Amino acid sequence: MERFDLFRLNRRVLLVLSLLCCTWGAAWADETPDDPASAADRELPDRVVSGLVSDVQGNPLVGATIVVKDAPTMQGTITGPDGRFSLKVPARSTLVITYVGFKSLRFPVLNRTELDIVLEEETERLDNVVVVGYGTQEKSDLTGSIASIKASDIKDTPARSVAEALQGKVAGVMVTKTSGKPGASSDIVIRGVGSINGLNPLFVIDGVACENNTDYNLNDIESIEVIKDASAAAIYGSRAAGGVVLITTKKGTYNSKARLAFTSHVGVRQYTDMYRMLGTEDYIRVMQEMGFNYPIWSDPSSLPDTDWVSEIYQPGIEQSYNLSLTGGSERFRYYLSGSYERENGIQMNNYWERISSRLNVDYRVAPSLTVGTRIYLARLRGNPYTESFPWVSIPYMSIYDESGDFAAIPPGIDFSGANPVADIAYHHRKQSDLVANGDLYIDWEIVKGLKLNLTGSAQLGGGYDDNFSEANTLGRSPSKDSYTKALDYAEQYTFTATLSYERLFAGKHDLRVMVGYEAKRSQLADLSSTASDFPINNPESFALSTNPTKSASGALSEDRFLSQFARLNYTYDNRYLLTMNVRRDGSPKFGPKHRWGVFPSVSVGWKISEEPFFRAWNPSWVSMIKPRFSWGILGNDQALNSFAYMAAFQNVTSHSFDGTSAVGGYNNIKVINEDIRWESIYTTDVGLDVDLFRNRLSISFDWYRRITRDMIYALSVPNSSGITSPSSLTTMSTMPVNLGRIDNHGWELLVNYRNNIGYFNYAIGANVSQNRNRVVDLGLTNAAIYGGGGHPNEGPSPCKTVNGQPISQFWGLKTDGMITSQEEIDALNARAQANGYDYYHQRLTGVGDLRYVDMNGDGTINDDDCTFIGNPWPTVQYGFNLSLEWRGIDFRADFTGVAGNDVLNLAKSYTQSVQESSNTTSEIFGASFFMGNGLTDRPRVMALDASNGNVPVKDPNYNYQKYSDYFIEDGSYLRLRTVTLGYTFPRRWTRRAKIDRLRIYVSATNLWTLTGFTGLDPEFSNTTKTAYGVYYGSTYPQTRMFSFGLDLNF
Repeated sequence: MERFDLFRLNRRVLLVLSLLCCTWGAAWADETPDDPASAADRELPDRVVSGLVSDVQGNPLVGATIVVKDAPTMQGTITGPDGRFSLKVPARSTLVITYVGFKSLRFPVLNRTELDIVLEEETERLDNVVVVGYGTQEKSDLTGSIASIKASDIKDTPARSVAEALQGKVAGVMVTKTSGKPGASSDIVIRGVGSINGLNPLFVIDGVACENNTDYNLNDIESIEVIKDASAAAIYGSRAAGGVVLITTKKGTYNSKARLAFTSHVGVRQYTDMYRMLGTEDYIRVMQEMGFNYPIWSDPSSLPDTDWVSEIYQPGIEQSYNLSLTGGSERFRYYLSGSYERENGIQMNNYWERISSRLNVDYRVAPSLTVGTRIYLARLRGNPYTESFPWVSIPYMSIYDESGDFAAIPPGIDFSGANPVADIAYHHRKQSDLVANGDLYIDWEIVKGLKLNLTGSAQLGGGYDDNFSEANTLGRSPSKDSYTKALDYAEQYTFTATLSYERLFAGKHDLRVMVGYEAKRSQLADLSSTASDFPINNPESFALSTNPTKSASGALSEDRFLSQFARLNYTYDNRYLLTMNVRRDGSPKFGPKHRWGVFPSVSVGWKISEEPFFRAWNPSWVSMIKPRFSWGILGNDQALNSFAYMAAFQNVTSHSFDGTSAVGGYNNIKVINEDIRWESIYTTDVGLDVDLFRNRLSISFDWYRRITRDMIYALSVPNSSGITSPSSLTTMSTMPVNLGRIDNHGWELLVNYRNNIGYFNYAIGANVSQNRNRVVDLGLTNAAIYGGGGHPNEGPSPCKTVNGQPISQFWGLKTDGMITSQEEIDALNARAQANGYDYYHQRLTGVGDLRYVDMNGDGTINDDDCTFIGNPWPTVQYGFNLSLEWRGIDFRADFTGVAGNDVLNLAKSYTQSVQESSNTTSEIFGASFFMGNGLTDRPRVMALDASNGNVPVKDPNYNYQKYSDYFIEDGSYLRLRTVTLGYTFPRRWTRRAKIDRLRIYVSATNLWTLTGFTGLDPEFSNTTKTAYGVYYGSTYPQTRMFSFGLDLNF
């Protein structure tokens, strides 16, 4: 089935490529113009014109492109080293002159033979206006570290979230998709992990804070700005500790006709890689070697041979359709869009779907007064239920029995699993969410330079999760049905007022001041209930339950936030730049003494290129040189629950004073801390921005240091205190405390170059960054935080955070190769016995087992020998992209990668060994002393116990169960994230159908990956930062997609 799908997919790709080749050839074919000249005009002879192309200072422009507008065939030339050109043109023609960094110009030839053409610089593009907190600023005047991504950079990216669209495009921003599941979120880390709780960036859409999720349509986005340092982020105060992602949506244009745009793509997704489990005959051979045997195995050839991977994984179709209408009159402009997107997962029945619409309207009531609204509506649906990778399965089990029903486990065998296909089919899960966001704003210029902005916004959302699991008897014991319904509702209201003033004094002093006030209120409600024992499958209603025992739980929470903020921008003579920000935030999460936090920042910049001495030197190839410096303080309260300083109680009926009866009452469920205060993040940034060769080449470099103090941590409280958590009277409660310090420092480099050679336009961009993370203090000298791990491995958790090390270092046993001789193991056991121990490690540890290093020198191996064995954080992360365009043909490739990080690949416990009730892969045949092998480079999976009648013993040395550096692998990778090939048809072909632009393209995602990692995919993420970098064998695979797309503008 899989080969058939791939074959069909390859045929489709070849068909599309053939179509592109045909259109390429057609681009050279002659065609009669749509608007032919009169007969008299056609009889006029062609003429040769010559000329000079220069800038406003008279400097010749080398390589400028001159093309005859609307010529039947491509007709043009480029300027030479002296800026001159010569071209044969038709009578009464118009030339189109383009040059990188300059405005394009239409130049009528008329009766002239000598042309003097002057191009103006694209000031809007050179002084690129970027969005900053509560305003905009020219890029050349920025004194902070802000990266800007435009809509054209992400238009062909099949991403589901803003974070995913940023992957590999911004230096210092590490984006990792958590899994390949449809609608899966992405983990985003800006400039390293700043807290043991993690620091999530603040997402702001059109000035309103929102969540980092898949609710929003990327086709509505005009630009994305990523604020990485405190100089610009401090205007958002405590919410900006993890950085800020500012999103600006598209708007209409005043005095423009209505324009309709349609974009779509359809693609096929498949897994990038997959484990191949053993078939029936190999599985039985392996299990018999391990000491298992059942009568059913007497004739393996008569048994089924089910490939469970092929049965539950399948190609998934993705489709996306977007329609937008934009335009405006003298006083009114609008942008209206609608979108439908659906992604079918590569696992059966799994899908994600979104229908959305947006309306952005601006109306000029008067020259000084503008009002507007932005409304976004979305409905999201899906079936998020998926099964883990089917390790727990047996290949000699059929999917269906003779009657066509799902097959049960064959009788007479010891197996704790079930039918993987039936497990998916018996789970009926539906999720749906509604999103309604809207805001209304007023912009009023009270007097010249003094502006007032008032914005009120509402974010409403609600949804349900309907999850029914059918009863069945396919496993070893019957499984009861279970039905869970969950509802949630959220609303948030925000009011923002800003008053700004700007004025230029004496032609040199540019002053801009802004003050603001913001109030936010939100409410959250959720309700969940569970019932069982239904007479039918997928009952939809609890009323059908025959079991009177049902459970329900829910909560209602409220949050408020109050802020005042201000910003000062001062520029002297377009050379010296100063920016100051301050914000005061108030949160009910803290007690009265620490409720308010103040977060200031200051930054300076120097445009050396504007200095008289530099201009006197007159280096025409230098457009701008600007060093900058910033410092600021940010806060964080993300790890703290509301009203954490207040006591809370729960009703209980489990107090017993006589040992027999229960007495009702109330107990305290948390320890309060009235002195809990904000986390504080101190950030320093030194940067340099350079533009060269008329802005063809831009370079930006940053060095930063970020220090996090007073981290908020949930400290466990012993049960002897009598205070327990709400979930269980035997579960330890926690107390919020401030402790410790974490340092991050690193550097970032961004380089972009764009140019053209005649009709050939190209752009190259690259970014690289490095971050170093170190825990300076966890509050106590020997304090440690453990995390991660799980079955089948055992021992202390494999991720450990301690003073003096990066967060979440891998912790386990260190190995020194393998034990290669009986003399070697005898010597190790003798040393252990000399120190009072029975064995070096285990009784049957022998030749072919891992040799664990005795770190403490006591002669035996135990948990006291664990040490640091790896670092999950990359030494370097990078991305680069290439964009080419020639005669309507465009090509784009985006690469991303990381280097220097370790991965704890626990999937090797399943791929190289046999775990309980689990299948494995052919890698097991490489194990030492297994099925006739001698000593190999793989540790043993079993041994024969001579003292017990040569009974097979599985993994006697715990080679595949102890956390050790045997599982540590290099997680470095280089990935071709997206590659796109497109063709835009000439307008003279399409305008007959009233089409302004027609473009078709083919695209591939995750097409190629270079890595030494042996898991399915090196790109994965654990959102818990104290348990980072652990790869489990059950991870939902990442996907590769081939798609065909269409762009239409009317």
